Amino acid sequence: MKELILDGAKWITRDDVYDSFFAAVGAPSWHGRNLDALNDSIAGRQINRIEVPYKLVLRNFDLIGPGALKVANDFIDLIHELAEGGTPVEIVVEKAK
Repeated sequence: MKELILDGAKWITRDDVYDSFFAAVGAPSWHGRNLDALNDSIAGRQINRIEVPYKLVLRNFDLIGPGALKVANDFIDLIHELAEGGTPVEIVVEKAK
């Protein structure tokens, strides 16, 4: 399974969360910036350059800025929901070392 690294230490705004994920999966520039669009592109496939199966490793979770924390938590919840529904995706959340 491919492992994609996301660095929460660089997340200050909600757009930072999307930008980080989009860069990791090679999302097109027109990709929507909401949970429905993320759901469609991960579970529906054929949108991003890198498709599931993959494991997302979110590092430095405790360093995420307050402006990005809600969307980061919503993103984590979405990945868990997708995995529970059978989409071959995982997420591991790590604190700063």
